[in-house]
Amino acid sequence: MLKKKIGFLFDVDGTLTTYHRNDSIVDLLLINDLNTIRKRQFPIAFITGRSVTWLHEIFFDHIDSALREYVFLACEYGLVTYFKGKKRRRRIDQETKNVLSEAKEKIISALCDYKELEVTYSYHAPDFRCLWVEPKEIMITIRTLPLFGLTTEKFLKIIQPIMDNYKDRLRLIPNKYAIDVLPLFATKRNAAKKAIAKLDPKGQIEHWFAFGDSSADEEMRLARKNIHFYLIPQGLSSETHQLIERALAGYNNLRR
Repeated sequence: MLKKKIGFLFDVDGTLTTYHRNDSIVDLLLINDLNTIRKRQFPIAFITGRSVTWLHEIFFDHIDSALREYVFLACEYGLVTYFKGKKRRRRIDQETKNVLSEAKEKIISALCDYKELEVTYSYHAPDFRCLWVEPKEIMITIRTLPLFGLTTEKFLKIIQPIMDNYKDRLRLIPNKYAIDVLPLFATKRNAAKKAIAKLDPKGQIEHWFAFGDSSADEEMRLARKNIHFYLIPQGLSSETHQLIERALAGYNNLRR
């Protein structure tokens, strides 16, 4: 009997990483899991709000070149993708570009005035009190610095009234370590659809296993009926490892 084929979709922050101080730390045990999946030739995609640059410069420091080229990246909620050396950006209409630019300017200005902060654009967590803006190609990301008292709850009090003026164009996605602002059409459901279409154009994968730590990640389950989604307690990457092992073990028992 032929074994059924399976594939994997992963959120990154809090799912493949754990949190330390003000930022994400890669769980090296999960890098081993990803290599195991690759060696068994099961497709892998990262469905993430992170940028292609962040993954290349920080996350991929822990990944060998074989795995790096194997994983499909659906970054910024699928607005930017990268696979086998080719990066593609979704075309955005000029009005949406203008709205994003205007919202970003207003948010940064309001937060700087509120907390008397200077802006720092960086992929690395600052070790001083500032407004940390993570560079993105399309969407907006304000990173929090909880150790300096700059929390999501405090930022949202300032950002939410601004975003109310853009609710017909933009969505706001907060978590403990960041606040993302992006177009309404940018969802992890659409990002997962894009990844599956690229990795499995002939529809040969019968079971997709998706992992994430937030309600935004749960959108992945809506991409296909054959997606099994696992909600990970935020930052508890050890549970991701256990669920990967269970998925791989279960695959050995699947028969058609």
